[in-house]
Amino acid sequence: MENKKVSRRRFVSSGGIAATAAALASFTRVALQATPYFSAQRRKPNIIVILADDYGWGSSHCYGAPATLKTPNLDRLAREGRRFTNAYAPSSVCSPTRYGIMTGRYDWRTRGDGGGVIGAAAPLQIETDRLTLASLCKGQGYRTAAFGKWHLGLQTPPGTDWNKPLTPGPRAIGFDYFFGIAANAWNGPHTFIENETLLGRIPGEDVKVMEDYSPSNYTKGIKEQYKTNYLMEAFTDKATDWIEKNSSESFFMYYAATAVHKPHDYHPRFTGSPFDRYGNFIEELDWCVGQILEQLDRLKLADNTLVIFTSDNGGVIFQGDPEIKYAMDAGLAINGPLRGGKHSEWEGGFREPFLVRWPGKVPAGTVSDQVICLTDILATLACVLDVPLPNGNAEDSFNAWRLFTEENPGLPIRDHVIMHAANSTYAIRMGDWKLVERKAPRQNELYNIKEDVKEAKNIIAANADRAAQMQKLLSEARDRGYTRPGAGK
Repeated sequence: MENKKVSRRRFVSSGGIAATAAALASFTRVALQATPYFSAQRRKPNIIVILADDYGWGSSHCYGAPATLKTPNLDRLAREGRRFTNAYAPSSVCSPTRYGIMTGRYDWRTRGDGGGVIGAAAPLQIETDRLTLASLCKGQGYRTAAFGKWHLGLQTPPGTDWNKPLTPGPRAIGFDYFFGIAANAWNGPHTFIENETLLGRIPGEDVKVMEDYSPSNYTKGIKEQYKTNYLMEAFTDKATDWIEKNSSESFFMYYAATAVHKPHDYHPRFTGSPFDRYGNFIEELDWCVGQILEQLDRLKLADNTLVIFTSDNGGVIFQGDPEIKYAMDAGLAINGPLRGGKHSEWEGGFREPFLVRWPGKVPAGTVSDQVICLTDILATLACVLDVPLPNGNAEDSFNAWRLFTEENPGLPIRDHVIMHAANSTYAIRMGDWKLVERKAPRQNELYNIKEDVKEAKNIIAANADRAAQMQKLLSEARDRGYTRPGAGK
């Protein structure tokens, strides 16, 4: 597959990072000059955000996976749009990244330094008066819907009572419609949720989820447990039907796949991958993306639809899992050349596939090395819709629209990205440098990830001043409450 390379410029000049504040102000002024593209059109663009689960940087052909792994629809997105090589999740685990995508805010500003995934019965994690992707679009007259895995909590503290209406939930933060499941496929309750209603309840019986975080889970009080190998098909059928029903209006759709998170239970039609069960599940994920793209084509909506595909964190590379071990032994580098994976503080936990397509707006067949964070989606959509961001919202979201569309690389939009691992370890990337902050008695680590993408050589001893400045910026960003200039209350 051939792509035109759009090389990035460094975040910070080779002369060091002493001018960080001034450079950031310059980057922000340039970013805010982007022009919304729908202003001369009669209809605002449709927007679709597709979020895979535990899907590694190297797990599609367009990101270097072997051709024997069949990902034609993701490859199509790359061929018809732009592929980013330096897109970062704010967390190396599920729920914190989902919070960051929805709100444009680092999750640890709300939940503290815990870093981990929330429980399946946790209360709603997003404040109902906070700007989200959905409420931004809904405020501009969009129809809005979410499909698939939620895992951002339901109801209010102390947690979810499955026998009561599941509110506040997705519809309290801007979605008109929700169809999906509460968390991971095995968590339960093992039935679908539509809006605030748990479907398939047995009249007169209480719903009770037996156990937690186990593939042997089951749920009492429902007529039939869902079959995990049909979940992706169910989400996709609902999503494509909803697109058709709302095709006469501008719409925003958030599609959150359960693939390729365990259990690797794929539809029976997907068989024969040389990477066995893990590969079959990847191919089902790709098929689901293709169904959405085909629906846009059929309804003649593709030319006015912005599609973004990414993942919540890196892929799992734990070789104690026989299905993952088989795939890796068969030659699949789940996270490409990157060190580590899900949960970790390494690049393999944070760096994500990120594909953007909007025919005629995003240059086709191009690759960008510019650095972005998944929190940037909110500010970018605000630019597309020509909506100013209110103070005290989207605190860590930078407008990346220029990076989606530029023919030649311009200045970066941000001078740093902060990452937070599942074990509460913080890291910060600035330019080609990445600092990993360690808690005493361990010492901080510094890597040049352009020259050492595998993060094999800690060079902090020879770059102590640079490391100290990066540590200072990290500490100040945590204390200040925002990273996007002007985002404070």
